[in-house]
Amino acid sequence: MIAAIERSYPQREIADASYRYQMAVDRKEKIIVGVNEFTGEEKPIEVLQIGESVRASQIERLRKVRADRSSDDVNRRLAALRKAAQGDENLMPHIYEAVKSYATLGEICAALRDVFGTYEEVAVT
Repeated sequence: MIAAIERSYPQREIADASYRYQMAVDRKEKIIVGVNEFTGEEKPIEVLQIGESVRASQIERLRKVRADRSSDDVNRRLAALRKAAQGDENLMPHIYEAVKSYATLGEICAALRDVFGTYEEVAVT
């Protein structure tokens, strides 16, 4: 399977199947109620607008959490998470411990990114 992924075979098959499906929908060979058949009148969607005060409030809450927590404990838990990620341990207990020490989602993701890196999908042509 790894060789197939390296050659983008699964991505290409998914892209081809998606294209065929969409073409069938567009030609109305495949009917989707509310999408290409039996559509009613469209009502405008209300978009939730969040004010700048909410953003400022959240930033202040984050600053307070970071000031009140034990940075040593957070760093120790994140280091344990990194070490576990390098092996084959279940990461959930380590993530749970990091959360209990008030590590942020961004800090936990960064710790995992340090070990696993980021995946960049190759464009299928």
